[in-house]
Amino acid sequence: MTEEAPSVALALSELRRLVEVGFEKNNGLTQLILQRLDQVDDRHAELARQVEQDRAAADARYAALEARLDVVERESVTRTQLTDRTKQIIAVFTILVAVAGTVIALIQLTRS
Repeated sequence: MTEEAPSVALALSELRRLVEVGFEKNNGLTQLILQRLDQVDDRHAELARQVEQDRAAADARYAALEARLDVVERESVTRTQLTDRTKQIIAVFTILVAVAGTVIALIQLTRS
């Protein structure tokens, strides 16, 4: 039994050493995982900030485009307005030609 006691003690010592090494290895891996999670959290916060900045810039560009569109819609000429304007110009030109023709005819009549 005395021979078994040192071998049991030796085996228990070896087992304790293996368990301690395993715990330390697991502890190191856990620390590594926690460090990587911190890095991921930092990266996520950075990307969220960047997305928020991009969204604010896009909102500003959208507002500027809306303002420009409002100006264009207020100042643009529609096809109907253009047609009406063209009809008015043709009517005025026709009246001017008729008046000019009448004046020329009167001048011809007074000379003859």
